[in-house]
Amino acid sequence: MKAKIARIDAAQPDAAVLERAAGLIMKGAVIVCPTDTGYAFAANALDGRAVTRVFQLKGRSYHNPIHIAVGSVAEAEQYAWLDEAARYLAEHYLPGALTMVLKKKDVVPAMLVAGGDTVGIRIPDNPAMLRLLAMTGKPLTTTSANVSGRPTPYTVEEIVAQLEDDIAQVALLIDQGPLRVRELSTIVDLTVSPPQLIRQGRISWLEVRETLRRFAPDDDEDTETEDEN
Repeated sequence: MKAKIARIDAAQPDAAVLERAAGLIMKGAVIVCPTDTGYAFAANALDGRAVTRVFQLKGRSYHNPIHIAVGSVAEAEQYAWLDEAARYLAEHYLPGALTMVLKKKDVVPAMLVAGGDTVGIRIPDNPAMLRLLAMTGKPLTTTSANVSGRPTPYTVEEIVAQLEDDIAQVALLIDQGPLRVRELSTIVDLTVSPPQLIRQGRISWLEVRETLRRFAPDDDEDTETEDEN
């Protein structure tokens, strides 16, 4: 089946395309949207059926949580507990390629976070994604639009090739063209003391650690890495 693709300009995305995409998301559909770190499966993160579709499209284990995108720090506080350090990091790096792992609030579905008590949240630095977040008023899944274990896609053509027949399950692909920046977000766990690096991405962990030093100047931070592809 032919993929439903709508092309947009990166700097000034077509409002009609985004309104169509927002309407589909509110009906429980999964779309593909550009972010600042790759193309992502965007669905209402509070809709269990939509989240299930995202897991199925990726072939992703339900033991592997999915992170969410929000439009502001105020929105993040609807879904997770932010302390002073988290707010300070957000002020410095968001919107941008930083995902903060925080204690979740009850409104976040257990399935989304593999039954855990934390959730990864970020504010993507991409006009189309930010407009979608504003139009829907919902947190959106922001997991990369690839089949698990395969490369993160930076073009819509790569997504179509990876999903093959399953592309029919994607209601709309918003095509911003090839994404120039090809680095993932840096993931930092702020639920432990000292904070831990989960994945090194575009933002330097050394820089993040230095930013956090004012909150724990005597702590010796350890790091560990893990893939969230």
